[in-house]
Amino acid sequence: MDKISFTSYIKPVTTSQFNAAARLITKKNFVDYPWTCKESKKAASAYTTDVLDCTMCGITDGRDVFMMHICPTSSENSNFLKIKNFLLKKINFENKDLSALVLGGKIFTDDNRSINLFDNFTNFLQSKHIPTTILRGGKIYEPVNVLYSSRKDEWLVASQYLDSFVNKEASKTVLEKIFPTIHLAVDDVIV
Repeated sequence: MDKISFTSYIKPVTTSQFNAAARLITKKNFVDYPWTCKESKKAASAYTTDVLDCTMCGITDGRDVFMMHICPTSSENSNFLKIKNFLLKKINFENKDLSALVLGGKIFTDDNRSINLFDNFTNFLQSKHIPTTILRGGKIYEPVNVLYSSRKDEWLVASQYLDSFVNKEASKTVLEKIFPTIHLAVDDVIV
C-alpha cells in the first residue's frame, strides 16, 4: 500500500478558543503533570497545557496521536535512552503514514537540559525518517498549550502571550513570537 499523504495544519489560536476545543476532548486524553512517559496518551484527539521548558512530542498517523509532554528537570526524564525505548515499544515506526510535531525547548544560559531534550526528540525522529514539524522555543518563557484533533488533522497552539496577536497578524508571525525556529514537515501547513 502506498503512503497516504496527510497534511497536518498548525494553527495558533487564542486561549479561549483552545479551551473551547479542549472541552470537547475527554479529560482522560489530557497529558498532565508530572510530565513523564507514564502520562503519555494515545487517542484520536489529545491535549496538554503549560509547556514551558518541556518538550511536547506528538506522533500521528492521521487517525490517532501519541502525545508526550516531557519535563527536562525531572530525574525520571534524564536518560533519553529510556524515553526512546518507551517510544519504540509504543509506536510502530514502520508505519509510513507517521508524522510528528515537536514543540518546546527553551534557551537558558545556565542550563541546557531543555534544548538537549528537544534535540534528542528531533534527532530520534529524524533517524526514523518521520516527517517532523519543529517549533523550537527561544528565550521567551511563556506557557504554551497544544491540542491535536485527528478529525481535522490539526494542531492548535495557544498561549496567553499570543492572544493579542492571533487573528491580527499572519499565523507564522504569531508563532515566531515564541518559537523563533520553525521548520515545517513537507506536507504540513501553518494556517
